[in-house]
Amino acid sequence: MLLAIDIGNSAIKFAIYEAEGLLHRFSVATWRDYSPEELFFDRLKYVEQRFVRIDLVMVASVVPELNHTLTKASKDLFKVTPVFIDADYDMGMPIKYDPPEHAGADRLIGAFAARHKHGSPLVICSIGTALVVDAVNAEGEYIGGVIAPGPRLLAESLHTHTALLPMVQPKRPEKIVGENTEDAVTSGVYYGSATMAEGLISLVKRELSEQGSSNISPKIVLTGGYGQMMIDDLSMIDVYEENLVLDGLRILADRIINKDNAASNSQ
Repeated sequence: MLLAIDIGNSAIKFAIYEAEGLLHRFSVATWRDYSPEELFFDRLKYVEQRFVRIDLVMVASVVPELNHTLTKASKDLFKVTPVFIDADYDMGMPIKYDPPEHAGADRLIGAFAARHKHGSPLVICSIGTALVVDAVNAEGEYIGGVIAPGPRLLAESLHTHTALLPMVQPKRPEKIVGENTEDAVTSGVYYGSATMAEGLISLVKRELSEQGSSNISPKIVLTGGYGQMMIDDLSMIDVYEENLVLDGLRILADRIINKDNAASNSQ
């Protein structure tokens, strides 16, 4: 079985895949000072006890401080050294970002997974800690994108940098016009994020179409922790992918397994 792990700035997402597909998924909050005993031993012990055997661990991480912790936990519990996917890993997708290693693993793997599932050209909108809109051109090349604050960062910024505005949790308000301060901030965070996402998607789509050699309109893929909450207010979305990065790790794991099987059969 495959254990896929997506270490993001706000949450660490775990997924167990077997040959038939996704078996189990869960997540925990991200803390940069976790020790194996505090987080991974608790959570991965649960995986070890519930599932017979983990054969492969694949990781996308944008929190380098946790990579050593995960490596130690994986080796101790599963006797498996995790495979970390980043710009140096050959995914078969040309990366035009400069320099490539500055593109987050989640962005690259998300673009790779979307390209594998939906072809190209593509615009991928991820709404999480950051609001990221990335582009894959008609030639299947990852060419970069736009990074802006996500809903939670907008809420935190308003609260931190003002004297009277409350901290709110991002959610869809009942009405656009807030009748009190908390509702007004909630509406501003939510609809401000949605409007920004729509605008950035439109701009990236237009530029991608102008620069491309294909007349095919880019497919718009939505993902990220706040994506599902906001999808009804994003009119340009073609498809929502809840587990885009985790699925990308699964696709890459399948390639490793198939390559190993082919090598074994040839001996």
